[in-house]
Amino acid sequence: MKILHVIDSGGLYGAEMMLLALMSEQVRMGLEPVLASIAEHSIQEKSLETEAIRLGLRVIKFRMMPGPNPFGVAEILRFAQDERVDLIHSHGYKGNIFFGLLPRFARRFPLVSTVHGWTWTGGVNRMMLYEWLDSKALSGVDRIVLVNTQMLKHPRIKRIPINKVSVVDNGIVGELTVEDDSDFDAEVVSFCEKGFTIGAIGRLSQEKGFDILLRAFAGLTDEFPEIRVVILGEGGWRAQLEALTEKLGISDRVLMPGFKNNARRYIPFFNLFAISSHTEGLPISLLEAMQASIPIVASCVGGIPDVLQDGRCGLLVNPGSEEELGHAIAHVIQNPREAGVRVTAARQRAIIAYSSRRMAEEYLEIYKGVLQ
Repeated sequence: MKILHVIDSGGLYGAEMMLLALMSEQVRMGLEPVLASIAEHSIQEKSLETEAIRLGLRVIKFRMMPGPNPFGVAEILRFAQDERVDLIHSHGYKGNIFFGLLPRFARRFPLVSTVHGWTWTGGVNRMMLYEWLDSKALSGVDRIVLVNTQMLKHPRIKRIPINKVSVVDNGIVGELTVEDDSDFDAEVVSFCEKGFTIGAIGRLSQEKGFDILLRAFAGLTDEFPEIRVVILGEGGWRAQLEALTEKLGISDRVLMPGFKNNARRYIPFFNLFAISSHTEGLPISLLEAMQASIPIVASCVGGIPDVLQDGRCGLLVNPGSEEELGHAIAHVIQNPREAGVRVTAARQRAIIAYSSRRMAEEYLEIYKGVLQ
């Protein structure tokens, strides 16, 4: 079976890591996954493409103008036809809009779409338009896959016939340990080794709530003078977050070194992993922290409560509450034995319930159903 995975990647974050794990497992299962990576002409190579090639996966780069692009859609469909692809698997709104809005006879190929989550947090902007178009496009998808059961309650999903919707939890592959690797950023490693480090990974964007994390952290520095924060990621909110660290007087205790390839490698250097998001699907970084045996404090959004078993595997806080987040971080620091119990439960759960093999097998059953 040949599957064409289509994505317009914005970095190497949760959706991308899930896709790499899925494709790698599909190769091991004897399937033929192909990555169709969309980008503008000015982009030579994306981080996702680099990592996929390193993993030995087949990558086809499609460069095109931004926005609605019938010529780009036609190019991908021609490739799919020439390659005798069995189905198209879209990851994100770009692929959904490209192919979900096409009549089935014009697309010709079955279409599966994984909805990794929506990031719009309000206001009239481009993301609002994209997500509105995405919701329209989903009606033309043959099978929609959600990454957690909570997404079934979303108004956009409730309008879709239930027999077109499946839930497949994300999965990860491989053990996560600190290795002797010359590619490590020495600044990040040195920063983490100087004190109790609260780590976070994600795009520097509004929905990730890193401003909440920084405010919560600022309220703890007098009580815990050794703590520090490192945020791995890049994005449009960098200037706002840097200004906030200056305003709060915590610049010397906060490190934002930008995007790091394979950022999960740094998780074992953290003493605590924090997710302060306002909205999420099922974060791959959460599963990676669980597997790495790092204490977790996370917002009670998306699939996070289910993954953490409502607090058994990590502390949960209401999104947007810097006070709750601060209390939870302090609780982890002050109660290491209790945190250790949650860490053990979290690691066992990540290994048993969130493997890439289980994820790939569930997707294979979905593919078979769509093809039949």
